Amino acid sequence: MNPKNTGGRWHWPNWRLCCFLLLSGCHSIPTAEVLVPARVPELVPVTYAVEAPTQDGKPIPISLDTVLRSAQDNNGQIRLARMRLDDATYDQHWAAKHWLPDLSVGIGTYRHEGAIQDFQGNIVRSSYGSALAGLELTGKYDWKETLFRRVEAERRVWQQKGELSKLTSENLLDASTTYVALVAARTGAIISLETEVKLKDLLDQTIALAQVDPGIRVEVSRIETELMAQTVLSAKLREAGKGSAAKLAYLLGLNPCCDIIIADKYLATISLVDAHTPVDKLVDRALSRGPGVRELEGLLRTVQTARNTNYGATHWMPSVELNIVEGSFGGGPGRQIEWANRFDAAVHMRWNLNEFVYAKQKRHQADANIQQVHLSIHDLRSKLALGVQEAREATHSNREQVKFAERHIRHAEESYKLSDQRLRQNIKGRSSSEVLLALRTLSGARLEYIQAVRDLNKAQLRLFILIGAVDPTSVEPLPIVPVRETPRRLPELIQQRRQPS
Repeated sequence: MNPKNTGGRWHWPNWRLCCFLLLSGCHSIPTAEVLVPARVPELVPVTYAVEAPTQDGKPIPISLDTVLRSAQDNNGQIRLARMRLDDATYDQHWAAKHWLPDLSVGIGTYRHEGAIQDFQGNIVRSSYGSALAGLELTGKYDWKETLFRRVEAERRVWQQKGELSKLTSENLLDASTTYVALVAARTGAIISLETEVKLKDLLDQTIALAQVDPGIRVEVSRIETELMAQTVLSAKLREAGKGSAAKLAYLLGLNPCCDIIIADKYLATISLVDAHTPVDKLVDRALSRGPGVRELEGLLRTVQTARNTNYGATHWMPSVELNIVEGSFGGGPGRQIEWANRFDAAVHMRWNLNEFVYAKQKRHQADANIQQVHLSIHDLRSKLALGVQEAREATHSNREQVKFAERHIRHAEESYKLSDQRLRQNIKGRSSSEVLLALRTLSGARLEYIQAVRDLNKAQLRLFILIGAVDPTSVEPLPIVPVRETPRRLPELIQQRRQPS
């Protein structure tokens, strides 16, 4: 190469610089990165978690209203489901912008050495090279592909909403019923301890009588046996209470080592749904607002939209491709390069013939998907109707059992009071076995009352959730739960909540 010939030409050092720039040039932006760019600040999700005290050993007061509020905020599975729903929402947001073209910047080179063939078939030996540095704008718009992406993103959003609705309903029901079981277990443990105290008092009286009349020693053995059985029952109730407390701490996202204190002053029946409402109205409300109903209906509309994309003018629209390149183009014989501006533009319209061949099969597949969603909706509505009927009947049945248990307790208390007076006043015909039987009947009646109240509250909570009183996509707190206090005629039945030692 002649070093004096420098007009409009680049020499070998400049060419090496171009090669260096080629190896270390800008990186082209892939399509996937264009479709999923950095998330915009205005779409940052809100924080659903509510900070709860989790210090080891620190008492945490819990009420039913607190359980219903925290079960859909602090539970790990629900928070994870909300994050997945946010991801699906972002994907739907960016799927609507799939038409944006790809923009690339960089440099490309080409070098040829050796033989080529001209248009007459002769072999020609040549040596030349070329390079292009500039911007390239590439875009492709496919109507069917764009609609498919949007419909698929919307389907995923509805699917994640359904999963969130399912998890929220299940966790709310599980947490609330666990709380009810915890209150019942601790109340039963208190009553069992009271029975133990009365049995010990009866045992002391019987031992004193046995010192005077040796024939009463059999009564002492009988009472000791009953006392041991009552001690075992108290231990089981304490164990059940600790298990319910640990499970409730997990469901509410609390520290497993925290000390849960029941804030409700009384064990009382709760009234969330009017059980006297006709079953038809309750079922209709559950079928329209129950857990998962709206989500499945939205999924059905999405699947039907996906099927309709195979009909109409959209099915016959071609895909349009646009390619625009502008930059500095260099080329020349040997190692010499001359540079000039270059602009290329190309537009392509293509019809995919396979779309017409497999259109019928795709429609059959879309019809099958629609049928599956219809069957899922029918099965869900059947389960909701069954659950509403069962919860309503359980509410009526347990209300009657609560009334029967209250009368049973009154008669048992009167019987125990009279039997205890006969024993203390040494009336003829009195016996420790009579007092023992009355005390056993009273303890059983109290536990029967607790069980009836527990089952009634569980039925009310189940009915409350089945009729769609909770919106899983909302982070607003639930309303205060109305509670009816225990009747005053049973003052000794329920005491203020404490963990029995």
